[in-house]
Amino acid sequence: MKDCKVFSSVLVLIMVFIMTFLVFSGCSKKPEEYWDRAVSLVKQKKYEEGIDNYRYIAEHFPDDSLAIKAMFAMADIYKNNLNNIDSALAIYRRICYRYPNSDKTPNAMFMIGYIYANDVKDFEKARKSYEDFIKKYPEHILAQSAKWELKYLGKSLDEIPELQRVTKGE
Repeated sequence: MKDCKVFSSVLVLIMVFIMTFLVFSGCSKKPEEYWDRAVSLVKQKKYEEGIDNYRYIAEHFPDDSLAIKAMFAMADIYKNNLNNIDSALAIYRRICYRYPNSDKTPNAMFMIGYIYANDVKDFEKARKSYEDFIKKYPEHILAQSAKWELKYLGKSLDEIPELQRVTKGE
């Protein structure tokens, strides 16, 4: 009789565990739902809330194809909407570290150099970033842009011959 009560108690606990698992696993959102919510929030200029949704994708679904896109979206918002250059740089670095073999990683690496050159004005770090980029991705479509950036690093638009016609309105 005692064994029967123990068995019944264990069976009830197992059933409760299974039911709890089924309920909570059915309630979890998919990364696409967080993505759609983030896009909607950013359109409403609710940048921090949008970033929270993108971050959730990156942290909870790191192997999903939306994870790296979410990280790029966060970096873009930090750079262009919130003027938080340090956070943008940190995210681009994290992309390079977390996804070294992704076809998107070169873009993140290029953006690190671009931000150092054009936003931070730390030309030594920009130079190193661009040189590392060219060394690692010599055939990438952005390699020519990195070489161009290196050539005119630290110069104003007026000092760049190719752009003088543009700046003078010709």
